[in-house]
Amino acid sequence: MEKNKEEARQDYITMVGESWTFDRLTGVEKIKIAGILRNAKIKGTYKQRWEQLGELYAAFLDGLGYAPIGWREPVTDKPRPLF
Repeated sequence: MEKNKEEARQDYITMVGESWTFDRLTGVEKIKIAGILRNAKIKGTYKQRWEQLGELYAAFLDGLGYAPIGWREPVTDKPRPLF
C-alpha cells in the first residue's frame, strides 16, 4: 500500500523527534531544525519527500560537526571501557 505523500513531513518530523541525534541537540537547535523541516519546500512522492527531508537533517547535523560515534556523548563519572 502506498503512503500518503501529504503525511511524509509529519511522519519524518515524528521520527526525528524520537532519534538519539535529536535528543543530543540543544533547545535552540531543536527549534531551528523543526522550523527548517516544517518550512522546507518539498515535492514528489512520499519516498522522495522523505529523502529530501533526510538530506536537510543530514546537512544540519553536518553543520553541527556530527560524527557517528561519540558525538555529544553525555558526560558521566563512570569510566568507559577501552575496547
